[in-house]
Amino acid sequence: MKILAFLLTNWDSVLVVLAFLALIVVLIKRGETAVLNRILFGLVTKAEKEFGDGTGKLKLAAVSDWIYQRIPAVLKLLFSEKDIEKLIESALEEAKKAWGTNGNLAAYIEPEYVIRMTPAEADEIAAKLNAEPGTIVTLEEK
Repeated sequence: MKILAFLLTNWDSVLVVLAFLALIVVLIKRGETAVLNRILFGLVTKAEKEFGDGTGKLKLAAVSDWIYQRIPAVLKLLFSEKDIEKLIESALEEAKKAWGTNGNLAAYIEPEYVIRMTPAEADEIAAKLNAEPGTIVTLEEK
């Protein structure tokens, strides 16, 4: 009863304190969003390299898991699962732009030359090059 009387008597002060606390939470969330975006850019790039094309849901799950492992408990309270998903989608859009304009990032995600062959095909090529099976041979472009 005394608490209620106090709140009614000092409602304006209580309102100012609550507004101040809300402002602090908003500022923390905005500031941490910038940090999270930088972290997510790296994680999205890592997921793209690790899982490749056509695995969107798997990459989203992996990045969500990775980010939840890295962020402090306080931020887990400020950012809901939907907030994290929106941030991941935003970081992905930014990363796609960077991958398109930065050749080093594009090469990091997917090497320019990937050759897939069976072991028999590899042995045949090694024989033609006079190399021992299992050795790494670099080919020069002509």
